[in-house]
Amino acid sequence: MRDVSSSPALRWLFPLLLLLVLVPLSFAWKLAVQRDNSGGLEERNDYLKVAEFLARQRFAVVVSEKLETGALTIQGTAGACRVLVAKSAADGSDRDRLGRYASAADNVFVVFGGRTYAEQPTWLTMSDWLWAKLRGELGFKAHATPVFVVIATKGCGAEQFPWHQLG
Repeated sequence: MRDVSSSPALRWLFPLLLLLVLVPLSFAWKLAVQRDNSGGLEERNDYLKVAEFLARQRFAVVVSEKLETGALTIQGTAGACRVLVAKSAADGSDRDRLGRYASAADNVFVVFGGRTYAEQPTWLTMSDWLWAKLRGELGFKAHATPVFVVIATKGCGAEQFPWHQLG
């Protein structure tokens, strides 16, 4: 009796069938999934959320011109309390440049995912950014969680604001 699994016809048939099934599925996947090119819109929405958040905290809010880093800033004032919020790179590479806008009378902290951090948790922010990038490359709508550097007058208690409301 002859072993069927070693038949030359079956050895060629299985890869051919696999190829005939996987190639059309791959093309169908690429056609069905559309890329999301709304990165600029999502960035504006991030700043809008921060501006609305500060307004709810009773701050007079102004969106300022771009800093030398290219990042817009949201400035809020309420009496003697001053808050400056700028979006930071996921890898924290602009940390020193953004920190130069702080004075000795300011606290500097990072808001990521609704939580405050004394220093940017780059392992969290980078992994979130990489995960969003991977999902985007696969064609899914993906937006990395924004990372904000907050510079606030020490007496404001800005670290205690309900930053989780940023979503």
